[in-house]
Amino acid sequence: MLSSSLPSATCRSLHHWQHQCFRFASTNAPSPSLSSAAIARLKRPNRGGQNLTERYRRLENTTRGKEAFTKQVSAFAQESASAAELRSTSKPATPGSSKSANTIAGFAIPEEPRPPADDECCMSGCAICVYDLYEDSLSAYKESVSALRSSLSALSIPESEWPAHIRTTKSAETPAAVTPDKRKDAVLSAFEEMERTLKEKRERRAAVEAES
Repeated sequence: MLSSSLPSATCRSLHHWQHQCFRFASTNAPSPSLSSAAIARLKRPNRGGQNLTERYRRLENTTRGKEAFTKQVSAFAQESASAAELRSTSKPATPGSSKSANTIAGFAIPEEPRPPADDECCMSGCAICVYDLYEDSLSAYKESVSALRSSLSALSIPESEWPAHIRTTKSAETPAAVTPDKRKDAVLSAFEEMERTLKEKRERRAAVEAES
Protein backbone atom coordinates (compact mmCIF):
# COMPACT_ATOMS: atom_id res chain seq x y z
CA MET A 1 0.00 0.00 0.00
CA LEU A 2 2.87 2.33 0.84
CA SER A 3 4.70 1.69 -2.40
CA SER A 4 1.54 2.13 -4.44
CA SER A 5 0.74 5.50 -2.83
CA LEU A 6 4.29 6.90 -3.35
CA PRO A 7 5.38 8.45 -6.62
CA SER A 8 7.36 6.27 -9.02
CA ALA A 9 10.59 8.28 -8.55
CA THR A 10 10.40 7.81 -4.82
CA CYS A 11 9.87 4.08 -5.29
CA ARG A 12 12.94 3.80 -7.45
CA SER A 13 15.03 5.60 -4.85
CA LEU A 14 13.71 3.33 -2.13
CA HIS A 15 14.56 0.17 -4.10
CA HIS A 16 18.04 1.46 -4.85
CA TRP A 17 18.62 2.19 -1.16
CA GLN A 18 17.47 -1.33 -0.21
CA HIS A 19 19.79 -2.86 -2.82
CA GLN A 20 22.74 -0.90 -1.46
CA CYS A 21 21.96 -2.00 2.09
CA PHE A 22 21.83 -5.65 0.97
CA ARG A 23 25.21 -5.43 -0.76
CA PHE A 24 26.74 -3.77 2.32
CA ALA A 25 25.40 -6.52 4.55
CA SER A 26 26.66 -9.30 2.27
CA THR A 27 30.19 -7.88 2.03
CA ASN A 28 30.51 -7.35 5.79
CA ALA A 29 29.22 -10.82 6.68
CA PRO A 30 31.79 -12.94 8.57
CA SER A 31 33.46 -15.60 6.35
CA PRO A 32 33.53 -19.19 7.54
CA SER A 33 36.83 -20.24 9.21
CA LEU A 34 39.18 -22.52 7.16
CA SER A 35 41.80 -24.89 8.49
CA SER A 36 45.47 -24.71 7.48
CA ALA A 37 45.11 -27.93 5.48
CA ALA A 38 42.19 -26.49 3.55
CA ILE A 39 44.12 -23.31 2.89
CA ALA A 40 47.13 -25.36 1.68
CA ARG A 41 44.82 -27.31 -0.65
CA LEU A 42 43.39 -24.08 -1.98
CA LYS A 43 46.86 -22.63 -2.56
CA ARG A 44 48.19 -25.88 -4.12
CA PRO A 45 45.22 -27.70 -5.60
CA ASN A 46 45.78 -31.39 -6.30
CA ARG A 47 45.55 -31.96 -10.04
CA GLY A 48 46.53 -35.63 -10.05
CA GLY A 49 50.32 -35.05 -10.61
CA GLN A 50 53.23 -36.92 -8.98
CA ASN A 51 55.68 -35.77 -6.38
CA LEU A 52 58.68 -34.65 -8.45
CA THR A 53 61.15 -35.35 -5.64
CA GLU A 54 60.03 -38.95 -5.27
CA ARG A 55 59.92 -39.34 -9.02
CA TYR A 56 63.51 -38.08 -9.33
CA ARG A 57 64.66 -40.48 -6.60
CA ARG A 58 63.01 -43.44 -8.32
CA LEU A 59 64.56 -42.44 -11.64
CA GLU A 60 68.00 -42.05 -10.03
CA ASN A 61 67.78 -45.45 -8.33
CA THR A 62 66.71 -47.06 -11.59
CA THR A 63 69.60 -45.47 -13.49
CA ARG A 64 72.13 -46.49 -10.85
CA GLY A 65 70.77 -50.00 -10.86
CA LYS A 66 71.20 -50.24 -14.63
CA GLU A 67 74.76 -48.90 -14.44
CA ALA A 68 75.68 -51.38 -11.70
CA PHE A 69 74.19 -54.23 -13.71
CA THR A 70 76.10 -53.15 -16.82
CA LYS A 71 79.36 -53.04 -14.85
CA GLN A 72 78.71 -56.51 -13.46
CA VAL A 73 78.06 -57.89 -16.95
CA SER A 74 81.24 -56.24 -18.29
CA ALA A 75 83.33 -57.57 -15.40
CA PHE A 76 81.92 -61.05 -15.88
CA ALA A 77 82.73 -60.94 -19.60
CA GLN A 78 86.31 -59.86 -18.87
CA GLU A 79 86.75 -62.62 -16.30
CA SER A 80 85.42 -65.18 -18.77
CA ALA A 81 87.79 -63.96 -21.49
CA SER A 82 90.75 -64.05 -19.08
CA ALA A 83 89.87 -67.57 -17.96
CA ALA A 84 89.56 -68.75 -21.56
CA GLU A 85 92.92 -67.21 -22.45
CA LEU A 86 94.53 -68.80 -19.40
CA ARG A 87 93.14 -72.20 -20.33
CA SER A 88 94.38 -71.86 -23.89
CA THR A 89 97.89 -70.86 -22.79
CA SER A 90 98.15 -73.50 -20.07
CA LYS A 91 97.48 -76.48 -22.36
CA PRO A 92 100.30 -79.05 -22.16
CA ALA A 93 102.49 -79.27 -25.21
CA THR A 94 101.89 -82.35 -27.34
CA PRO A 95 104.82 -84.62 -28.14
CA GLY A 96 106.60 -83.56 -31.29
CA SER A 97 105.53 -79.94 -31.08
CA SER A 98 108.06 -77.13 -31.32
CA LYS A 99 107.49 -76.13 -27.69
CA SER A 100 108.13 -79.64 -26.36
CA ALA A 101 111.13 -80.02 -28.68
CA ASN A 102 112.79 -76.98 -27.13
CA THR A 103 112.37 -78.16 -23.53
CA ILE A 104 113.39 -81.18 -21.53
CA ALA A 105 112.07 -81.92 -18.04
CA GLY A 106 110.74 -78.36 -17.93
CA PHE A 107 114.13 -76.81 -18.75
CA ALA A 108 114.69 -74.75 -21.89
CA ILE A 109 117.25 -76.19 -24.28
CA PRO A 110 119.68 -73.45 -25.34
CA GLU A 111 120.01 -72.87 -29.06
CA GLU A 112 123.49 -72.97 -30.50
CA PRO A 113 124.43 -69.67 -32.17
CA ARG A 114 124.95 -69.66 -35.91
CA PRO A 115 128.50 -68.81 -36.99
CA PRO A 116 128.85 -65.79 -39.28
CA ALA A 117 128.99 -66.31 -43.02
CA ASP A 118 132.10 -65.63 -45.08
CA ASP A 119 130.70 -62.38 -46.49
CA GLU A 120 129.62 -60.97 -43.12
CA CYS A 121 133.11 -59.86 -42.15
CA CYS A 122 134.63 -56.92 -44.03
CA MET A 123 138.13 -57.58 -42.64
CA SER A 124 138.59 -53.87 -41.99
CA GLY A 125 139.30 -54.11 -38.27
CA CYS A 126 135.89 -53.01 -36.97
CA ALA A 127 135.65 -52.18 -33.27
CA ILE A 128 132.78 -54.68 -32.97
CA CYS A 129 133.40 -57.57 -35.32
CA VAL A 130 130.83 -60.24 -36.12
CA TYR A 131 133.29 -62.87 -34.97
CA ASP A 132 133.63 -61.17 -31.59
CA LEU A 133 129.85 -61.21 -31.21
CA TYR A 134 129.78 -64.85 -32.25
CA GLU A 135 132.41 -65.79 -29.67
CA ASP A 136 130.44 -64.02 -26.92
CA SER A 137 127.26 -65.84 -27.94
CA LEU A 138 129.14 -69.13 -28.07
CA SER A 139 130.51 -68.61 -24.54
CA ALA A 140 127.02 -67.88 -23.19
CA TYR A 141 125.70 -70.96 -25.01
CA LYS A 142 128.34 -73.20 -23.44
CA GLU A 143 127.51 -71.87 -19.97
CA SER A 144 123.81 -72.56 -20.51
CA VAL A 145 124.53 -76.09 -21.73
CA SER A 146 126.72 -76.75 -18.69
CA ALA A 147 123.97 -75.55 -16.33
CA LEU A 148 121.39 -77.71 -18.14
CA ARG A 149 123.59 -80.78 -17.87
CA SER A 150 123.97 -80.23 -14.13
CA SER A 151 120.19 -79.91 -13.69
CA LEU A 152 119.45 -83.05 -15.71
CA SER A 153 122.10 -85.01 -13.82
CA ALA A 154 120.62 -83.86 -10.50
CA LEU A 155 117.24 -85.27 -11.63
CA SER A 156 118.89 -88.61 -12.54
CA ILE A 157 117.73 -88.36 -16.15
CA PRO A 158 119.74 -90.75 -18.34
CA GLU A 159 122.05 -89.05 -20.79
CA SER A 160 120.57 -91.16 -23.58
CA GLU A 161 117.37 -89.13 -23.22
CA TRP A 162 119.18 -85.83 -23.56
CA PRO A 163 119.28 -83.99 -26.89
CA ALA A 164 122.26 -85.10 -28.94
CA HIS A 165 123.96 -81.71 -29.04
CA ILE A 166 124.11 -81.36 -25.23
CA ARG A 167 125.38 -84.83 -24.38
CA THR A 168 128.85 -85.09 -22.91
CA THR A 169 129.76 -88.06 -25.15
CA LYS A 170 129.47 -87.16 -28.82
CA SER A 171 128.64 -89.91 -31.26
CA ALA A 172 130.98 -90.80 -34.06
CA GLU A 173 128.46 -89.60 -36.64
CA THR A 174 128.45 -86.09 -35.27
CA PRO A 175 130.52 -83.86 -37.60
CA ALA A 176 133.33 -81.88 -36.10
CA ALA A 177 132.39 -78.36 -35.20
CA VAL A 178 133.86 -75.58 -37.26
CA THR A 179 135.80 -73.29 -34.99
CA PRO A 180 135.95 -69.53 -35.50
CA ASP A 181 139.70 -69.76 -36.09
CA LYS A 182 139.20 -72.06 -39.07
CA ARG A 183 136.59 -69.74 -40.54
CA LYS A 184 138.86 -66.75 -39.99
CA ASP A 185 141.68 -68.55 -41.79
CA ALA A 186 139.41 -69.33 -44.74
CA VAL A 187 138.19 -65.75 -45.02
CA LEU A 188 141.70 -64.39 -44.62
CA SER A 189 143.01 -66.69 -47.35
CA ALA A 190 140.29 -65.55 -49.74
CA PHE A 191 140.99 -61.91 -48.91
CA GLU A 192 144.74 -62.34 -49.44
CA GLU A 193 144.14 -64.07 -52.77
CA MET A 194 141.95 -61.19 -53.92
CA GLU A 195 144.58 -58.65 -52.84
CA ARG A 196 147.29 -60.58 -54.72
CA THR A 197 145.20 -60.65 -57.89
CA LEU A 198 144.51 -56.93 -57.74
CA LYS A 199 148.19 -56.21 -57.18
CA GLU A 200 149.17 -58.23 -60.27
CA LYS A 201 146.62 -56.32 -62.36
CA ARG A 202 147.98 -52.98 -61.19
CA GLU A 203 151.55 -54.05 -61.98
CA ARG A 204 150.63 -55.19 -65.49
CA ARG A 205 148.75 -51.95 -66.16
CA ALA A 206 151.70 -49.89 -64.93
CA ALA A 207 154.06 -51.86 -67.21
CA VAL A 208 151.86 -51.29 -70.25
CA GLU A 209 151.64 -47.56 -69.56
CA ALA A 210 155.45 -47.35 -69.17
CA GLU A 211 156.07 -49.02 -72.55
CA SER A 212 153.67 -46.66 -74.30
